[in-house]
Amino acid sequence: FSPASSQPNRVDMSDKTTDSLAQQLANARVGLKPRNTVFTDERGNVHMERITGDPLVDERKTEEKKASQERMKAPWIHMHGRLGEKNWAAPIITKVCNEDARPGYNTCKAHEYNEDPETFSEKIKKLAEIIQKSKRCIAYTGAGISTASGIADYASRDSGRPKLMSPFDAQPTLAHRVLAALHKEGFLKNWIQQNHDGLPQKAGYPQKDLNEIHGSWYDPSNPVVMMSGNLREDLFSWLIEWEKKSDLCLTLGTSLCGMNSDRMALTCSKQNPELGTVIISLQQTQLDEHASLRFFSTCDKVMGALAKEMNLKLPEEKVYIPNIPKDTIVEQDVFLVGYDAKTGKKNGDERFKLDLRVDSKVVIPVGQYKGVQGTVQGKNREGHYKICFYHRLKKGSKIKRPQVRVLGRWWIEAATNGTIDQLPLIPLTISAD
Repeated sequence: FSPASSQPNRVDMSDKTTDSLAQQLANARVGLKPRNTVFTDERGNVHMERITGDPLVDERKTEEKKASQERMKAPWIHMHGRLGEKNWAAPIITKVCNEDARPGYNTCKAHEYNEDPETFSEKIKKLAEIIQKSKRCIAYTGAGISTASGIADYASRDSGRPKLMSPFDAQPTLAHRVLAALHKEGFLKNWIQQNHDGLPQKAGYPQKDLNEIHGSWYDPSNPVVMMSGNLREDLFSWLIEWEKKSDLCLTLGTSLCGMNSDRMALTCSKQNPELGTVIISLQQTQLDEHASLRFFSTCDKVMGALAKEMNLKLPEEKVYIPNIPKDTIVEQDVFLVGYDAKTGKKNGDERFKLDLRVDSKVVIPVGQYKGVQGTVQGKNREGHYKICFYHRLKKGSKIKRPQVRVLGRWWIEAATNGTIDQLPLIPLTISAD
């Protein structure tokens, strides 16, 4: 969704900066070894300074102890949310980085924090309570929910994520599976997804209740929206609908740095003070003061604890397999769907054959690439369809360039079950039933 930022100069307990010559000489004369210490000023800004000490002291243990004692200094409502308690312990500083989390946007510094264990337990109980009270709970997720799967984000400074041959190989995180379970059990009604990775669907979350507002790698009709681009009109209308009627917004893994869709978190907080907006991330955000409940933690840790608290039955960890009615399967990769043959819109009175065999011709019926034609090339390792589309180099140009896009298998499940209003593609030559 955005260009990758440059690698920051992360400061942690093991960082060894260069001393001045005078400092080096002074240290040499007294036989002391320089090391780092971290402190927080009265405004909550985290700093590092150089100190000296006994070279026989175990430096690593000393610094880990100092880090574990250092806590966030901020108004309690910023640390815990308005449904929290003033006497709850402040979050613990785990990583120090004085770079902006999202340079060039409305953002905070990239320091990372974790909850005090006792406070964490109290917050989980409160989270389960407000979810059970909610009637129209939504999820609003950013890149932070997917980092544990191996997909990089732009705000965090941790390179310890799994290595993937391709982002298409990524599998759902624990947080994805818990959200899918919340939906299945009726607690979660809609999901606004900033990411493009298809992990909610791989976890079993239905396409019909997932708004991929910033584009998708698995939907040829919904390409990734660049920072300077425009949101798809129908998806934005869908977002506005849920902005108005949601009573609880679970905000996971997003820096909330000023995207248009961040309105979900802010509006829900203002119009539903009893439930409002829960913010879950390792870093501070500009909207922390508006949170009803604020977690400084990984998405997986919070959602895993929530699943235990609510006794949720999680979907199995397995490769996604679509649930397609047998009477809609004409032959392998050919399906009967009840949609308008010319527009791809839902129409229960008509059915046509959606042919996705190799070399079949298709066309995109909606979105910015409406009318663009493509040819099915085959499938990837997980069985999702690879389609080569031919895009004009620029408007009015006769020259076209090929680009392979992927159609997720969940679109076939949704189409054959009639659960979505619009197909992402239709055959170029229609075969009527």
